[in-house]
Amino acid sequence: MGRSSVLGSLVALLIGLAIGAAALSWWEGGRQSVQIEALKVRQADERGQVQAKIKQLTDELNSEKQRREALEQVVQQAQEKAQSGKRR
Repeated sequence: MGRSSVLGSLVALLIGLAIGAAALSWWEGGRQSVQIEALKVRQADERGQVQAKIKQLTDELNSEKQRREALEQVVQQAQEKAQSGKRR
């Protein structure tokens, strides 16, 4: 009876460990799922911020480009005016 009692205890222990491992795996899987969803939301927020910053910088770059082109046009007109004044 001593041997079967020890064997029964070992089987019960192994079954308990297997059930505990399965429960832990299930619990951690659920927790990880929540963390993954939170990370997806955070990533989407960060992506939105980066896209907004890119748009802002692109707009600033386009404004600077237009400003430079206008300035180049004024300089060119001034040079043409100066050259036509020398010809006269």
